[in-house]
Amino acid sequence: MTSQTEFLKTVEDWSKFYFFQSLTEFFNYLKHSELSLLQAYALTYLYFKGPIKISDLCEHMVVSPGAASQMVDRLEKLEMVARVADPEDRRVRKVRVLEKGERFMQENFIYSQSWLSEVPGNLTPEQEDQITAGLAILMQSFGKNDQSDLQK
Repeated sequence: MTSQTEFLKTVEDWSKFYFFQSLTEFFNYLKHSELSLLQAYALTYLYFKGPIKISDLCEHMVVSPGAASQMVDRLEKLEMVARVADPEDRRVRKVRVLEKGERFMQENFIYSQSWLSEVPGNLTPEQEDQITAGLAILMQSFGKNDQSDLQK
């Protein structure tokens, strides 16, 4: 049986490796896009949490209202997001991701995770089953058994 310390060390090592590989691929993808790093992050946040008010985006990204508004303006010009009236309060405007922004996010996920396709070649089917079960348990422990917010 694995000790909790060994378990945490293994998860930490995997997390670091996964983060580095995915982030490297993300930056490679971003180089060929029209977006800055902050714009890409804003789009990512909107993709998972939107539609939201610009003030919520400001708070999350720790930027001024002017900076957030400029990011949204740029994303609007690229037709990736739109400001829309809140159906519950028409005085409030929210930012939502449009089809082009969703496509960017989906392509980004495919590109930044492409390195994962090399993993199964080194594993037996039994090891794949063990990893799948273990990751499912981890996701459930974080309350992510409904992955609808992760799979758009």
